[in-house]
Amino acid sequence: MVFDMNKLIIGNIYTRDTLADKWGYKSRQAISRGIVTPANEDKIMLFVTKIKQKSDTQYNDYFIEKDLLHMEGETSHFNDNRLINAEANSVSIYLFYRNIHHTPFVYYGEVYLSDWKIFKDKPSIFLFSTIKSLALSAGINASEQHKTGTSEGFIADPEGEKRSKSHIIYERSVRNRAKAIEVHGTVCKACGFDFDKFYGAELAKHYIEIHHTIPLSELNKSTNINILTDLVPLCSNCHSMIHRRREALTVEELRKRIRSAEKQQLNITNKETAD
Repeated sequence: MVFDMNKLIIGNIYTRDTLADKWGYKSRQAISRGIVTPANEDKIMLFVTKIKQKSDTQYNDYFIEKDLLHMEGETSHFNDNRLINAEANSVSIYLFYRNIHHTPFVYYGEVYLSDWKIFKDKPSIFLFSTIKSLALSAGINASEQHKTGTSEGFIADPEGEKRSKSHIIYERSVRNRAKAIEVHGTVCKACGFDFDKFYGAELAKHYIEIHHTIPLSELNKSTNINILTDLVPLCSNCHSMIHRRREALTVEELRKRIRSAEKQQLNITNKETAD
């Protein structure tokens, strides 16, 4: 049995019966679960329903915003590790999503895991993006927050009918960060450090921090960000140094300091060699 995802059209709607027929199953029961892992296939299918039947487990699944999906894993935790290790194992994840039960699913195509939170006593939480660069941006943002301890868990509990957004979203916009990475790449613009080369791409996964040349405290909702000039990729060290003083250095000022320090170190090394 071959699951040819290229025959499905992103944005089209499909029922489980239709998909079962396309994939050669005798009935929809074979793909009736929320997380489907076909045997001998490097694929995982997510069938996600926001508003579920009352008789179903009431998983908290919804789009935080366009292209960023919050999904709870199974209560059994059976597929938690499969989802987390999918990329490392070259397994692709595909999303079928609907707002309410007993309606067709919209096919979103391949999705990418941005972040996760594993629990033992309740369903684990996963954040997926439908855009790879957005997943990279969200994942980097999450890493920064986990590193600095700015968020304890990454999803706030719902209150009434309202849901608080994930902490992961919003140093201002994950989309802006994603676009900055697309435009500038993931090499530090101050010192040239490349996480992928130093640590290996499997671990680093294009890690880089994004510096706002306009302080976030000075931004407001009406501020238009210029991706070329207002967002700059920096390594963790340079990002820390640029904010070391109350008034942040410019990237060019930091570059000058780096060149000066390198020159000074070279002179010391040459002097020691001569002695």
